Amino acid sequence: MKSITKTSVLFLIGLFLLLSTSPVVAKTINLRFSSPFPTMQTITGKIIQPWIDEINKAAEGKVHIKLYPAGALGKAPGQFDVAEKGLADFSYHLADYTPGRFPLTSVFSLPFMPPSGEKVSEAMWKTFQKEAKYREEYSKVKVLALFGHRGGNFYTANTPINTMADFKGLKIRTANPSISKALSLWGAVPVAQPITETYQSLQLGVLDGTVLPYEGMVVFKLNELAKYATIGNLYTMPMMIVMNKKSWNKLPEDVKVLIEKTTGLQMSMAAGKAFDDMEIPFRGICLKKGMKEIILDPSEYQKMKDSTLPLREEWVQEMEAKGLPGKAIFKTALGLVNEKN
Repeated sequence: MKSITKTSVLFLIGLFLLLSTSPVVAKTINLRFSSPFPTMQTITGKIIQPWIDEINKAAEGKVHIKLYPAGALGKAPGQFDVAEKGLADFSYHLADYTPGRFPLTSVFSLPFMPPSGEKVSEAMWKTFQKEAKYREEYSKVKVLALFGHRGGNFYTANTPINTMADFKGLKIRTANPSISKALSLWGAVPVAQPITETYQSLQLGVLDGTVLPYEGMVVFKLNELAKYATIGNLYTMPMMIVMNKKSWNKLPEDVKVLIEKTTGLQMSMAAGKAFDDMEIPFRGICLKKGMKEIILDPSEYQKMKDSTLPLREEWVQEMEAKGLPGKAIFKTALGLVNEKN
């Protein structure tokens, strides 16, 4: 009996020594990525999910990211808070859904700023890199990408827009305060509401139309209700992919390197280009559905554009009145938007 006990003790000691010298297998860090939109939406399906798949594979078990789309972890206006407060580790947020929270970022919301999704996205990221005050708006999170879609157009349920005068009295869902001012200049009645509510508003006649790119019309099924599309290339909506700072700080250094190599300017421009590329097939879907596309006369289009130019100076003055470098930010943003590659 004693020999058995002695043998058992020796076995346990040996086992302990073996385990103590064996490599410890690190536990996988599970992370959650929140998107307010379904995977049919361009960024969620074409940028975020493939990026998650890439990171999960390259991280070799050190981290595993899971996507929670369609607002599963929070509605669209609250996505920045979802990441900042740690309700998710990553989130995809639209700046214009939280008016006043990103004042300097709103320079890219001004009318007729975006030459393309890819170019405006490049300008957003480079402005973020160059301007310290601009970066302060994102100080509570780790920023992975900043981007926007190609210029949005005008869509109406029953009334075609062929001239600036045709806006008069139309109730149009707006994208942001700057676009609201532009619509008001043209005689329209801007209505602020999340895009997720717009289908019902158009269906009930609460709205006459909306501003959006073709992509949004299909994703949110508004092409079922809108009969007319007037090409405007009016605006972009600044967007972001951000990460909770505590979640970022807990990551192994090699995973941090992996994430930084695949985000930043690279992801920003890829997101903008994805919007550019998807506009073509989504336009086709809308036209096949019976939507009529209207191209404004060049002189009419220029008249609309010229009418909004004072809004740029107004934006600068508003920022300066808040103690923010509006003049410098506008100069940087416009210079980068117009920069030739």
